[in-house]
Amino acid sequence: MVDFSPLFKTLEEKEMRLSDLREVISSKTQVGIKENHLQSNSKMYIGTIEKICLFLDVPIEKVIKIVKE
Repeated sequence: MVDFSPLFKTLEEKEMRLSDLREVISSKTQVGIKENHLQSNSKMYIGTIEKICLFLDVPIEKVIKIVKE
């Protein structure tokens, strides 16, 4: 399962909010990340994750982690 908790930690470290990602992802995707984070389950295109990584200038490990169910 994909877990977005690293993204929320990264945003906190950078003193940013999920809404700050609106430059690279849609508000619909932001809502999906937030809702899926709460459920600890999500699906997202790798290209979207790449956009987030490049925008935040962080490796993928700072955005998602894979958790065995």
